[in-house]
Amino acid sequence: MNQDQDTPAERAKVRVLFVAWFLRPDRKWLGEFLPPERFECSYVGLEERVDSTQKRTPGKKWLQLMQLALKARLHLARHPQDLIVTAFPQGGFTQGLVNLLSFARTPHVVWYFNCGHEYHGARKWLSRIAYRYVDRFIVYTKQERTAYARTFAVPESRFHFTYLTGVPLEAEKFRGARERFGLAPRYIASLGSSGRDYATLFKAVEGLPIQLVVVAHPHGLPSGPVPENVKVITSIPQQDYLSIIAEAELVAIPVNNRETASGQMTLIQAMSLGVPVAATRCIGTEDYIRHGENGWFVPMGDVEEWRRTLRSVLEDPEALRRTADHALRFAQERFTDRAGAQVLIELAEELCPVAPQEALA
Repeated sequence: MNQDQDTPAERAKVRVLFVAWFLRPDRKWLGEFLPPERFECSYVGLEERVDSTQKRTPGKKWLQLMQLALKARLHLARHPQDLIVTAFPQGGFTQGLVNLLSFARTPHVVWYFNCGHEYHGARKWLSRIAYRYVDRFIVYTKQERTAYARTFAVPESRFHFTYLTGVPLEAEKFRGARERFGLAPRYIASLGSSGRDYATLFKAVEGLPIQLVVVAHPHGLPSGPVPENVKVITSIPQQDYLSIIAEAELVAIPVNNRETASGQMTLIQAMSLGVPVAATRCIGTEDYIRHGENGWFVPMGDVEEWRRTLRSVLEDPEALRRTADHALRFAQERFTDRAGAQVLIELAEELCPVAPQEALA
């Protein structure tokens, strides 16, 4: 018998191909949480690490992603699948183009679909072609559904909102940031580069009796002098990045992006580590924060309101503790890959129904 030929029992399962640059033998992403009696998972990744820190996708990364999409297409030719799951807009774009050019019509879901900014010109036109036959885009704010449907000329029904998910974080595993980076005993952390408004935050913390620690790529920082109580750190490993969050009194997420979503990744990392969050009320945060319960909202660009919020929160240890507890519970229920896998199960039942359940017996 041909080894590549599926048995009837195997065909009764939903065959899912995960295609992502970050997949490793020890990082099977959502596939780790799919029930094996109902799903058969395959994985296509890259041996070479992809740089995901730059503001714009460089040519080398596009080449890597195209290689990944072609690798996945070869896998599909030998092992037909019921569903393809790719990651990030760029991964969905390259896989969408390859699928279109090869006339592959396997249902396709793009996870982590957050564009960061509006598309225009040739990029917008090419994206409309590449995304034409994508069946579902997983977005992490409700407002993005309408915006992306308009931008990419696909039905809004293809955009599925869920909370951003990732690997569960345990605060006790992320310690030592104060010693490694010479940080103050108490500090506010503000991290990330995409769509950030550090100019407003710098003005708000100037003169406050607490240190602000900013971790960002240089392109995300404002020009001009940095206040004396602000420490800027760039280019650090993920372990150190999370340690800075875990030991902070509060994580501040100032955003100046009115077009698309920014700030969710830092937000869910902070909540998952049990650290309270103050953030700009915007597209990227309004579906995640319950003001005064699991975090605090601040109006966009409002220096005085940022200053007032930071002062009042830091002067109320009980509010910090209570809010941190609510944030941690909220994260544990919604922000893990296990929760994301449940969303995928529901989508798979919709997009690729298989034989009746008794066929699995």
